[in-house]
Amino acid sequence: MTGDTPDPHPTEADIDAVIEEFAGEPRAAIRALLHDLAVLAADYESSVSKGYVRGQIGGPRTRGLLPSKP
Repeated sequence: MTGDTPDPHPTEADIDAVIEEFAGEPRAAIRALLHDLAVLAADYESSVSKGYVRGQIGGPRTRGLLPSKP
């Protein structure tokens, strides 16, 4: 890749760093990453016109990756 654009593919060191950040608990790391993904998707949805994307951009909850809120 050129310029200041980071490589979008995580390295093994990146993955190890995330798991280490959660005291070696992979489920906690995955839970936090899914939460962050949902927050980013919601932020993106709120900043893009529904008419433009026709509601096709959805976070993990709308794609069935996370359980519905009670």
